Amino acid sequence: MKRSVTHIALVLTTLLALSSCSHNNGDIGYWFGLWHLDAIEVDGVPDDGYDGNYYFMFQGKIFCIRWINEQQHEYIESFAKWQESDDGKTMTVNFIDNRFTPQVGEYLPANYLSTVTHFNVVTLNADDMVLTTTAPSSGATVTYHLTRLR
Repeated sequence: MKRSVTHIALVLTTLLALSSCSHNNGDIGYWFGLWHLDAIEVDGVPDDGYDGNYYFMFQGKIFCIRWINEQQHEYIESFAKWQESDDGKTMTVNFIDNRFTPQVGEYLPANYLSTVTHFNVVTLNADDMVLTTTAPSSGATVTYHLTRLR
């Protein structure tokens, strides 16, 4: 019950914040909004250590990944710039200008993201997103399954 209330509060807060923002005259299509990271797979095997507390957010050319500790009602965000390829088959997230937020790996999915991460876009529609990348530490294929929160 406590987890549901926290999720509802997070969704309502994010929707309120997003409703007050514009696309800056640039339609980013399906990317726009708040996405819950439902599951992570490493080389096709579910990552049992993933606790379900990550969210991806896209607005304009800004990307945010948020980790939430529901028990202590705290969250940590890390911001980056992102860019989709012209053909829509890849996406790059660049955490290089990360002066005011935790560095990649400190609170983000450990060993799965690097300062510059290249994703292959497997699925992207109004409700679901599936991204794959190569883990910098092991070379494993990491798959992210995300669901849009409305």
